Amino acid sequence: MRKIILFILVLFSMLAHAQIQEKGFDKTRLFTGGNLGLQFGNYTSIDVSPILGYKFTKRFAAGIGGVYQYYSYKDKNFPIYNFRTDIFGGKVFSRFYLFDFLFAHAEYEFLNLETKYFDPNNMRHNGERFWVHGVLVGAGYAQQVGLNSAFNIMLLFNINETIDSPYSNPIIRMGFDIGF
Repeated sequence: MRKIILFILVLFSMLAHAQIQEKGFDKTRLFTGGNLGLQFGNYTSIDVSPILGYKFTKRFAAGIGGVYQYYSYKDKNFPIYNFRTDIFGGKVFSRFYLFDFLFAHAEYEFLNLETKYFDPNNMRHNGERFWVHGVLVGAGYAQQVGLNSAFNIMLLFNINETIDSPYSNPIIRMGFDIGF
């Protein structure tokens, strides 16, 4: 699996390098955005996942991003079940636009999790935190909003899903891309 991930990353970097060599760097091809998720109540969830990408061609884009997720649960009747945790990490992604509104998405994500919530009996990990790696693939729909921005919704599958993965398949994400 690591060889496949390495191959994909090398292939994308070679494509990117070839495009920049051919046309030069163009700051108008940069875009930012990401995902923002909020839920409040007994169960609180906050997801802030910014991205920075570059459109190498009209059909191909790639970039990097950060991930921060906060979770807490408060049970007034059974406070022993209360918890609070932070998940953080990063990602490298690529998109190939089949049409202006439909794209294929591939992503390598690495997240840092607290052992006491994701492996409470220390059966698989030692220490307070550990890293989990995911390879997410799927498709997305982009709805143009203005000249250089779009609202995205994606359906992704973690093809490297393990018992340590913090979410299960399928993964639905919504976010924005904002052009410079």
